This record gives sequence, C-alpha cells and structure tokens, in this order.
Amino acid sequence: MKKYLSIIFAVLVFVSVLIGCTGQSSGSEQNMVSNTNASASISGPENMPDASFSKEDYQKLLALQFDDYRHMTVSEFQNKVWETTDTPEYTELLERFFKSETLYQMKDSDETASFLFYVLEPLTAEKWQIRTYNGAAASDFPAWEDNATLEYTYTLTILAADRVMVKDYNDMRLGVKDMMQDILKNRTKEELQNETLMLTELKTYVDELLPYLRTPEVSVSIEYAYFPLTAADGEPQGTGFDSGTEQRRYQNGTEEDYRTLFTLKTPNYEELPLSDFNSALLEWTNENPERMDRISEDTGWNDFQVSLTDGELSFVKLTVFLSGMENGKAIQSSYNGEPISPYYEEELPQKTASENGAAAWCSLYYQFSYGISDAETVTVGERDRQIGGMINAVYSFWNNTDIENILKMSERDIVQELEKIAAKYSTEHITITTEEEQVHFEHMDEREYVN
Repeated sequence: MKKYLSIIFAVLVFVSVLIGCTGQSSGSEQNMVSNTNASASISGPENMPDASFSKEDYQKLLALQFDDYRHMTVSEFQNKVWETTDTPEYTELLERFFKSETLYQMKDSDETASFLFYVLEPLTAEKWQIRTYNGAAASDFPAWEDNATLEYTYTLTILAADRVMVKDYNDMRLGVKDMMQDILKNRTKEELQNETLMLTELKTYVDELLPYLRTPEVSVSIEYAYFPLTAADGEPQGTGFDSGTEQRRYQNGTEEDYRTLFTLKTPNYEELPLSDFNSALLEWTNENPERMDRISEDTGWNDFQVSLTDGELSFVKLTVFLSGMENGKAIQSSYNGEPISPYYEEELPQKTASENGAAAWCSLYYQFSYGISDAETVTVGERDRQIGGMINAVYSFWNNTDIENILKMSERDIVQELEKIAAKYSTEHITITTEEEQVHFEHMDEREYVN
C-alpha cells in the first residue's frame, strides 16, 4: 500500500459569529427547537422517543424548557436549570437522558432530543464555555449518485454568558451548518472533482464571510476536510491514494492510541532536534508496536475513526509519518551496515479528457528520497517544512498543469520537473533527490486515432 499525505488537509479558522445574523438561519432543526416550550406535553407512550423513560421522566425534561427560555441569556437559563435540577433524583435522570443512544440518534429529527443535546446539555455541562460539534455537508446531486462531502467540526466558545441569549447561541450553531452546506450547492461535477480548487474556494468563502460574523460574545473555530466527487475513472481527484484491491491489515487506531501519541506533540515539538523527537517516537513505538501499526494504517488509508483537529492531523500525517520512516530506515541501516535513506512515494490521481467518444489519460507514480546531514541540529519544523513543501509542490504541478500539456511530456520531462522542485526544497542540511527509476509516467491519447 502506497503511503501518502494530504498536507493542508483542513483549514483551522478562528472566527466570531455575529449574534445579529441569527435571523438568517433556517431549516426544520431551527423551527423544531423554537417551537418547543414548557407547555409541550406528551399525550401517550407513542410520542416518547425512548421507551425506557416514563411519561413522568419526559415531563421533567420538558419542564426545563421554560416559557420563553430561548430569549433568556445563557446565564439566566443556566441558573434556572441548575436551581430546578438541584436534587439527586433530577441529576440521575438527566444523566440517563444524556446517555440515551436512542435520543442521541434523533437529535436532528425530534424536538425533545434536539433540546436535550443542542441546548440543555451543552449550556449546562461542567465545561459549558467551550463546546465542539461535528457536521457534514454534501453536494446536491440525487442521493443515488455519487456526491462530494465536506466533513467539519466547529467549536463555539461563550465569552459573555450574561450577554448572549440561548436563541442566539443555537441560531449561531445552525448558521455555521448553513454556511458549510452552501459552499457545495450549485457546483459542477468538474469543480467537485477538483480538491485543490474546492479547498481554495472554501477558504475564500469562509474568509469573505468572517467580517460579517464577528462579535465579542461568542467565538467559533472551524476545521474541515473535503472529500471530492469520484471522477469518471472511479478514482477521487486529489486524494493521492491508490486503493486497488488491498485491505487493511490492522484495525483503526483507538482514542487511547492517539491520546498517548499526542503526548509527543508538546508546545515546542517543532523546535526539537530531529534526533530527540525521533528517539521519543521510537520509545513510544517500542512500548506498544501494535498501536503504531494501527495509526500507520489510518494514515495510509486516510481512514481516521477518531476525531482529530487540523493540527493533530498534520502531526500524524506528516511529522509522525516522516519520523517513523526515518526510524525504520535507521534500524535497517544498522543491520545492513550501510545507510538507507528515508523516502516518500505517492500515486497521483489520474488525469483524463475525452472528445468524440475517445479518451486521453495520464498517470504518475513518483518517489523521492532525502537525507538529513545532522539530526542533532535540524529541527522537526525545518524537516516538515521542506519535505511537506516538496510533496505539496509536486501535487500542485500535477493538479494545475493542463492535461494537454502533460500529454506532450515524456517521462524524462516529468523527472526534470520533479528535480527542479527537489532542488527548490533542498537546503544545506536537507537533501531531496529523485531519479528516473523512481518515476513511472504513463499516458495515452486515443483521440488522435479518431477521424
């Protein structure tokens, strides 16, 4: 399985959301929350989403949806909830509600569940100031067709609980969802297949909206990852992954695997000498090799089942990947008695074109190796910038060069382009090299045979 990286995988944007813009939010979820109040009642068991709770249990939950609670400030709502639920019985009941998988699954379709997980729990939990939500948007083709997807997480941070209303907080959350969905609307398939284009559009779109969304009461951070529409050849454009018929050998990394790995992601890890960081990573690996196998598989397949921030993804997919490769090659070198350079390889997405029923295509697999002159002086950050820069530059060359121009190139021409990029990202202490035998370029243009 070819290892690959997708640097600049997601963009972390710290913003503030305008409380006054909440009127722009729409949708059934917003109406569902706004139409719920303390007078809501349950006429019978058929209206209770989770049958493990009694009618009386639900009445206690609905009692917390005070008259006009949406126009209370967060502080007022909190204090009233805390005062009402200040009994062991109420506390135990709420804990049961929060643990209900049935209710959680219905949080976007049932008004009681929506209130529970989008209002009550986040605003009255112990760490209520900061709350992270997950979301996903999809392009607007029919459900039975392939659709591009945008997965994102956003964190709302309450800075002034006595000045922001519950309604504003909830509408703000819905506003982020609407914003992320809108970027995929009315896009052509060609646009949605182009990961680089869409990531650029995403950044521009978010940056343009930010000036209208800022307020000192609540701030928002957004992280997102774009998964392009599958192209006609069956491969997603811009993923850099050769899926083939291989299967995973190890299960996905667990929360515990990543938690322990991130103990190496100290505030100054980028300033550490490579020798120190690589030694720490090797020690971590030797303590439990299976967890490194699982995380390596996650990276190779771009298949993470644990929610990671942008910084954590970059750390895993670049820093840990490269240092793991360097440690492996150092061990091999000690056995073989001669130095073996670490390397990076990737199969780039196939480029295609068609005309009058005839097709043209080209594909590129490449590999480059690199050497570190002194691992005690080169820092982790310096290594990551140069090697990551090389990877991104090769991808940009391939993705941004028109297929008609690439079809005119030979394998030697491609090698020369990669050699230029390698020279640009090599430094006095980091030498990047690529050779013709490390590049496999194929192309075919059947259009020239069409009369």
